[in-house]
Amino acid sequence: MIIVPEKGGTTTQKTKEIKVFSVQVITLDQIKKDKRKLTLLNIIKTCNEISEKGLTYLIAMLKDEKGINLGYTILKIGNRVIVRELTDDVKALLYTGLVEVNPKNKKLRLTSNGLEFLDKTSSPTIIENLNNILQTVEELKPKILPLDEEVALISSTIPKR
Repeated sequence: MIIVPEKGGTTTQKTKEIKVFSVQVITLDQIKKDKRKLTLLNIIKTCNEISEKGLTYLIAMLKDEKGINLGYTILKIGNRVIVRELTDDVKALLYTGLVEVNPKNKKLRLTSNGLEFLDKTSSPTIIENLNNILQTVEELKPKILPLDEEVALISSTIPKR
């Protein structure tokens, strides 16, 4: 605490606040048991690189056009698609080091640890219809490509600091 005298002879106190917040720690074992995150890892692997925006729209298309529900709540407001749980899942995958963001185009991609993790995890036996989901992702990739390119273009035009 610092006491600073003012002109009138009174003193004021300046303090610094410490903000405490809690975040649930996630482990690789938890991800191994989470079908949704495993499916997400496999989708990112299938796409090689995909923006979060592209991933959001891909999940919505899987549900709307192909009837494949990955367990996300999808909100549509005008032309905008919002998938709240997706943000948390992506943060968890980034936190565990399975996924990284390509600094050049702001797209998500698997790390070498992520590829190794998927090789060790028997995803097809845990996730039913995984091969069908990934085939459908391949079909929908051309529809997502323009969104991904838009994100890459925007990220390349923002000046670096």
